[in-house]
Amino acid sequence: MPRVPFDLDARRPYLVQAFSDAEYDRRSAALCEAMQREGLDALCVYGNASAPSAVAYLTNYAPAFGNAFVVLHADRRMAVITDAVLHGEPMHSMIWSCRVPDVRVALGPIYGGSLDEVAVLAADAAGGASVVGLAGSAHLPHPLYAALASRLPGLRPADQLLAAVRLSKSDEEIVKMRYAGTIADQALEAVFKTLRAGAEETAASAAGVARLHTLGAREAFATCVIGGAQAGLKHGVPRRRALVQGEMVFIDLGANWDGYMSDVSRCTAVGRAAGPARALLDIGLELYRAGLEVMRPGRTVDDVSNALLAAVRGTRFKPYYCSGGFGHGIGMSVIEAPGLFAGNTTELRPRMTVAYEPMVVVEGLGTGVVEDTLLITESGYERLTNYPLITWA
Repeated sequence: MPRVPFDLDARRPYLVQAFSDAEYDRRSAALCEAMQREGLDALCVYGNASAPSAVAYLTNYAPAFGNAFVVLHADRRMAVITDAVLHGEPMHSMIWSCRVPDVRVALGPIYGGSLDEVAVLAADAAGGASVVGLAGSAHLPHPLYAALASRLPGLRPADQLLAAVRLSKSDEEIVKMRYAGTIADQALEAVFKTLRAGAEETAASAAGVARLHTLGAREAFATCVIGGAQAGLKHGVPRRRALVQGEMVFIDLGANWDGYMSDVSRCTAVGRAAGPARALLDIGLELYRAGLEVMRPGRTVDDVSNALLAAVRGTRFKPYYCSGGFGHGIGMSVIEAPGLFAGNTTELRPRMTVAYEPMVVVEGLGTGVVEDTLLITESGYERLTNYPLITWA
C-alpha cells in the first residue's frame, strides 16, 4: 500500500498540464467518434518509456519506465493503469503529472508483482466492453498482449484509428511545435559555432545539446555530428575525433519541447566546400527546393516524390539518391504518420506536420540533405525550423 496518496486531489498541487482541459477533451471526443465509426466499445492504448506519446496524448502523463495503459470507453470514461512505480510509491514516479482521476497501479516483477499484472488490470478496466481496440501494439511486449487477449476476446487492432486522430494538429499543438523548431534552430547555431578543423565531434554535439537544455528542452533523439568518411553513412554517434579541414560534416538534431518534437538537419564542410563536396551540398539544396514546389494541400506524398525524382534524374548523383524515403510525420513522436515515400498516395492536408529530408548520400564522401520540420497550411507550408539553408562557403 503506497504511503503517499496519489488520488487526483493529492496530485493537483503538482500537476501542470501541457494543454488546456478543452484540448484534452477534444482528443478524447475525436477518439470516441472514431471508435463509434469502427464499432468499438472501448480503446486500450499502450505506452512505455521508449514510446510514451500515445499515453501522454490523452493523459498528460508520460511513463518514464515500465508499462502504462489508457482505457477509454465510448462514453468517455477513462482509466490509467501503470506498473511504472518505483519502491511502491506512484507519487515518487511522476504519476502526479496524470490528469485522469482514475489511476490504478501494479507492482512490477522487481518489487514482487507479476509481469502481466498491469495488463490484467487494464483488461479489468475494459470490463463490459465487447469489442476493444488496441493501439500501441508495436511496442507491447508479448506477455502483456497475451494477458490482454486472453481476457478480452473482442480485442482488435486500432493503431490506425489513433494515428488518424493525431495526424491533424490543433492550434495548441502547433504552438508547441513552432517553439520546438525555434529551439532546434538555436541548438543548430551552437553546433555551427564550434565547427572548425581540430574541434572534436563530441564537443560540437555537446554544444547543441547544452543549448537545448539551457532553453528548457530535451533531445528529440540523439544529436548527430559526424565528419569524414562516416558522413557518407549519414547517422552515427559523435566520436572523440578531430574534424579535418575540407571534409564533409553531417548534422542532425531535434528538440523535445513539452512532448512535441522538431527535426532539422544541415550538412557542410570544414572550411571551404569545393569539388565533389560542394556539388553534393548543392544537389541536396536543389532537391529540397524541388519538393517544396508541390508541398501543398491536395497533392499527395507521391507527387512530392515524383518532383524529387525529376530533379535528380540526369545528374551524376541519381545513383546516390535515397529513393526509399524522404521524411516522415512528426509530432509527439519523432516518427509518425504520414510516411514520406514513393508510392504513398496519402493526400497532404492542412495541420499535418512532417520532417522533410530528401537526401543524396555518397559513401566515403558525405551527405547532401537539407531537412526542416514543416507544417502543411491552407495554401502551402510553413517552415517550423528556419536555420539558413546554405551552410557552406
